[in-house]
Amino acid sequence: MSNATLGGWLRYRNLKVEAAIFLLIAVTFAAMLGKSALTRQALTLTPQSGQLISYAFSDAQSGGRSSVAADPNGPLSWSCEIRPGVAYPYCGYGLQMTAGQGKRGLDFSHYQTLTLRLTYQGAGERLKLLVKTAPPAAIGMRTGDQDMPLAVEFPVHKGDNLIQLPMAQLAPEQWWVASHGLSAQDVVPAFDDVRAVQIATADATPGPMTVSVSSIAFEGTYLSNEQYYLIILGAWLVLTGVFLVTRLLGMRREFEDRQRRQAEEARVLSEARAAAEAANAAKSQFLSHMSHELRTPLNGVIGYSYWLSRTGLDAKQRTAVDAIRSSGEHLLSVITDILDIAKIEAGRLDLQPTPFDLAACLAELDQMFRLRAEEKGLAFAVELSAEAPRTIVADPKRLRQVLINLLGNAVKFTDRGAVSLAVTLVDAPVGETARLRFAVEDTGVGIAPDQLDAVFRPFEQVGETSRHAGGTGLGLSITRQILETMGGEIDVVSTPGLGSRFVVEVSVGVEAVRARREAEAG
Repeated sequence: MSNATLGGWLRYRNLKVEAAIFLLIAVTFAAMLGKSALTRQALTLTPQSGQLISYAFSDAQSGGRSSVAADPNGPLSWSCEIRPGVAYPYCGYGLQMTAGQGKRGLDFSHYQTLTLRLTYQGAGERLKLLVKTAPPAAIGMRTGDQDMPLAVEFPVHKGDNLIQLPMAQLAPEQWWVASHGLSAQDVVPAFDDVRAVQIATADATPGPMTVSVSSIAFEGTYLSNEQYYLIILGAWLVLTGVFLVTRLLGMRREFEDRQRRQAEEARVLSEARAAAEAANAAKSQFLSHMSHELRTPLNGVIGYSYWLSRTGLDAKQRTAVDAIRSSGEHLLSVITDILDIAKIEAGRLDLQPTPFDLAACLAELDQMFRLRAEEKGLAFAVELSAEAPRTIVADPKRLRQVLINLLGNAVKFTDRGAVSLAVTLVDAPVGETARLRFAVEDTGVGIAPDQLDAVFRPFEQVGETSRHAGGTGLGLSITRQILETMGGEIDVVSTPGLGSRFVVEVSVGVEAVRARREAEAG
């Protein structure tokens, strides 16, 4: 696994731990909020609740004959006699909620259920619970702020009764709604200002009735503003945690997908590399065999052309033989360049360092190129500095090939002026090694700045097309590859129209130093 991949995995693993911890904290906090979020509220009225004013009522107040009497010794206990004589005979008992608070009643808006515990004796089978509240503000002007009765009926039986009623079942009395010219849509029950709670008869069955209430309990739960905001905060925390975990899982999928893609790309690249290497090896082997097969007959052609040129030929025949020899030599040079490129690409360019006379090698090059230069009217010079060693250890064939390529190009692309080769010592010899500089300078056509890199690429030929004849574009590419194999380097400085300067630096063995040390040791 690469360092980048390992680092990405470590970051992902740390994020996973942090996300898990954060989500655990968020869920824990939300659970604590949920446990204590709802505030439970209860109000229980019992015979011992003396702070409220009780009262009894009956239809006698509106011309009826029913009577009611509260038990003076038992609060929340009363008896009545239902007597016919009016359309709706009734009696009941109530608790006033506005005592000591002016006109404002109690807030029952947080209560959801009502529980009655009472003992009943009577002929009827139903009672009614009435809760009198302030009318909604929207209809206050039409009702004259008269209490709005909300009622719900419930069945009873003789003896003890446990009645549980949802507050939501309380609805406005129809007679009250009709008497004020209202509709059910106009009246929305509200319990924030309860002024009285009453228990009354629900049917007109004549006869005596006794009711003793043990307790009236209002219960409910609600959210305070602070708890409401905490619930929202907890919900946001949980959502944030869920988002973080979801994002984490998404990152994990992306990481795994990227790993799979990289593995697939690596596999495809490996297969392509193997195929390319196999193809390159096959190509190099093919070129090696073909070059060998071609050079053998070419050497024969060139050899016989030299032999024929020494025989008695007329001018036309000699011209033909010279053309055969020249073409053969050019073809042999191209084949040699292609073979060198094949060896370099296959990694089989072997160096064979051996001691040789550098001065003699330069003298041969001087003799080889001086005639060509003088034929073009160029001044030609080869100079070996005095401090440079005369005998060196290197591959003479490859070093000679580098210098031939550079000098050949210099003469080829120079029409007037001079071509020179100067060999100098870069640094004093260290041990048995010295670093030499070979500078080939000309006053030729030069190379444009944007083409300096192209001259070292295979089959690239820059400059005027008319000067490309007779070249393959491999010379400088081979030169650079040979120098890299030798541990050397090449650089070029050129100005179009003024000429070029190719500088080669390479480390070589110093045979003189080695011989002296061997003599001293002996």
